[in-house]
Amino acid sequence: MVRIRFILFLLLLGIAFACRDPYKPAIVSSSESYLVVEGVLNAGTGPTDIRLSRTFKLDDTAHFQTEDNAYVAVEGKDNITRQLVMNGGGIYSSPNLGLVLGQEYRLHIITTNGKEYLSEYITAKKTPLMDSVSFRQNDKGVQIYVTTHDPANNTRYYLWNFDETWEIWSYYHSNWKFENDVVHYRTTAEDVSTCWKYANSTNIIIGTSASYQTDSLPEAPVNFIGNGDEKLAVRYSILVRQYALDKKGYEFYELMKKNTESLGTIFDAQPSQIKGNIFSVSDPTDPVIGYITASTVDEKRIFIERADLVDWRFDQFCQSIKIPNDLDSIRSAYSQGQQIYQEVYYGPFIVAYLFSIGRCVDCTERNGSTLRPPYW
Repeated sequence: MVRIRFILFLLLLGIAFACRDPYKPAIVSSSESYLVVEGVLNAGTGPTDIRLSRTFKLDDTAHFQTEDNAYVAVEGKDNITRQLVMNGGGIYSSPNLGLVLGQEYRLHIITTNGKEYLSEYITAKKTPLMDSVSFRQNDKGVQIYVTTHDPANNTRYYLWNFDETWEIWSYYHSNWKFENDVVHYRTTAEDVSTCWKYANSTNIIIGTSASYQTDSLPEAPVNFIGNGDEKLAVRYSILVRQYALDKKGYEFYELMKKNTESLGTIFDAQPSQIKGNIFSVSDPTDPVIGYITASTVDEKRIFIERADLVDWRFDQFCQSIKIPNDLDSIRSAYSQGQQIYQEVYYGPFIVAYLFSIGRCVDCTERNGSTLRPPYW
């Protein structure tokens, strides 16, 4: 899900930029920290993850703060309580909540400081299946779409998120490594020429067919990859998830999307107050940021090959240098961030090695992982 950070705290309090004079809101010096709740209760057979975190001050140098060791449970009007287990990093999980479609549930949270929070009761909804995930290349890059519909005309409001995976190759294939002052030939397991990288959606992606006669959304945009991006240099995959929303949930995300995307200049629309469906039982004046929904999840994965695109160019600027085969020269090259990738022979002897900067030789230096994904 979208990670709601401090910006939502500002939106919650309705901070407005109405003039050209510098404005420093009082909240900058406030020591208050408010609860942020993110997640969807999976009404199907899959796992549910709920993330709890805290807002922080504008002038706070601390990193993102998670809310750990809380009690988190889903309570149904059927009087069954399903407790979630903390996995670290503010994540609370259940492998299968066993929710019943059409029944009502709420989220119950008790934090370590004793504060208690409840969501409103929400109805577990069935999410229709996506018809397709597709893409189209234009002069600016590649746009990825979802086409979906509900033949029963019961959904109308949709939320999407996604995970991305892409394969990257090193500019130079490295046959050698330098370890403990010795040059070794790489084994297959030590190969660093092919890696995979991962990312997930960070924007709010919603759609509605409320103004249409039928509950159908053709080619709703979910992701865009600009020209020259490494994601499409070899092979790319996107796993899209679709959730059914109720009208209030859609309005919450719509307002949050509008405010977060319009902030930036004093001439933009003023931020609006965002009210979710979670409240503090302990202190009604204590704001809570978030909206909990319950629905089944539909997933669809597609792959995009570089060959599927027209003239996709990802440029790496990599230079090769020749280093003599002696320990001092090799040490010096490594100390400057260079790495060996190929040997140079004179007769039967290796007299030198070809080097380039690490990111051109070792794909892990581009934040890649050499572990091949199981779905690849």
